[in-house]
Formats: sequence, structure tokens, C-alpha cells
Amino acid sequence: MRRGVFQHVRDGCLSPLQALCFIYMLTQADTRSGIWKGGAGALAGELSIPLRTARHVLEALDGRYIKRFAVPGQHFCYPILLHKFLITDGEHRGEQLNALDSASPIALRYFTGELNDEHEVQLVATQKKLETGNKKRKQNLAAKTAPPPDPRFTSFYNSAYEAYRMRHGQPPAWGAKHGKNLKQFLAEQPHVGSEEWQLRFGAYLDSTERFTRAQGGSLAYFVTHFDVFTNGPILEVKKAGGGANAKPTIGDAMRATLDGYREIQQSKSH
Repeated sequence: MRRGVFQHVRDGCLSPLQALCFIYMLTQADTRSGIWKGGAGALAGELSIPLRTARHVLEALDGRYIKRFAVPGQHFCYPILLHKFLITDGEHRGEQLNALDSASPIALRYFTGELNDEHEVQLVATQKKLETGNKKRKQNLAAKTAPPPDPRFTSFYNSAYEAYRMRHGQPPAWGAKHGKNLKQFLAEQPHVGSEEWQLRFGAYLDSTERFTRAQGGSLAYFVTHFDVFTNGPILEVKKAGGGANAKPTIGDAMRATLDGYREIQQSKSH
């Protein structure tokens, strides 16, 4: 059976009833010739549809999908050639019946190998259209069923953006990574409110500790180190002796090591 039949239904070339009748004829045709011996009465009886409806279906298919050789005035079954029927038995096995160009049920014509290949290309193109349509339908369904965006995202992002701009006199150069990290943070922290967010981001910008300053106000860094600023900004510890070049304390080294480890883990996760 030609898979493109269903695309014809989608395109409006075939009604669902016409497609059903055509598929029925395809399943009952002689596999050596592509000929079905039947008529409106046979369709009506097999598919439980009115005789008049069956006649209308055959008339609509004739010249496009089938070619009939009815005998005027007689109501018995007659040969109906099914266009592009794939022959699976006999000397023409592997060829397709060219029903529309056949002069009679005896003088049958078949598509040559070149035309058959062309038809296969059409089938592949049709299949690609079907797959593309299915993919779009799945994407639309996923979009409809996806959870709504977190209403906090815009306010959190904008408040951090403005705080950065006021602090540095210019807007931050945050890319897609920062917005993605913020979305993930909001999904994992539904309890965080706007006031807590602003307090901790302010503490982040107020931090004077060397490693934290080196992050340049990165939003991506902040959301992955949110708890670090629970108790306010991280301040640079004055070294013993008061000199700028004084030796760091053990606590300084431990904190720098911990922050560096967190940063490495975060970079690996992305």
C-alpha cells in the first residue's frame, strides 16, 4: 500500500471514505496484476455503506487512483485497475501498474525502473513531510503542556540588572548562560522571595573578598553560590601586621580553596 495515501487525505485530495474504499481495493487486488474485480455493489456489501455512496466513490476515484472497465447496462463485477499498485508476484514483480495509461485489463502497462525510482523519491519526500508534521505537532503539544514560566524571573533579573548598572555605571554583559542558570535556580528554590533575592545580591556586589570580586558581578556565579551570601557580603580579611602583602591566614586559604572548588564543579556541570 502506498503510504502517501494518508497525505492525500490530509491535503484534501481524498476524503476519508474514498481512502477507505481505495485501501480496501488495494488489499483485495490480484497481486500479479493490480486488478480488483468488483464494483459498487461489492464495496457497499463489504464496507456496509449505501450503494449510491459506493457509486459516487468509484466515480470520484476513476481517472485519478483507479481505471474502471465497466460494461454498460450490466451490474456484475468488472475489472478495476489500481494505479501504481506494486506487483509482488509473477513476471512483473517489483514493478508498478500504470493503470491510467493501460488500454484494457489485458493490455496492461507498467512503470519502468526509472519511473519507479521517481515514485520512490516521492514516497520518501512524503514520509519526510509526515515526520516533519509529527515533529511539529509534538513540539506544539510539549509547548502546551510545559509548565508556565516562573513569574519571579523577570523581577529577579531586572532587579539584579539595575543593581549592577547603578554600582558600575554601565549595564552588565550577561548572556544566555546567566538567564538559563537563573531559571534553573528558580525551579530549584521556589521559596526564595524578592526581598531575600535583593538583599543577597546586594551583599554579593558589596563583597570585597578578592575571589568574589574577580567574578565581575556574574549572575551565573551568584545563583550557584546563593547561600554564600546568607550573612551579608564577604569581606577581604585584613592580614596580620596590617600590610597589603601580609601572609594570608589559614581561614583565607580554606575559603579560597572552597570557592575555587565550587567554581570548578560549576564549570564542569555546564
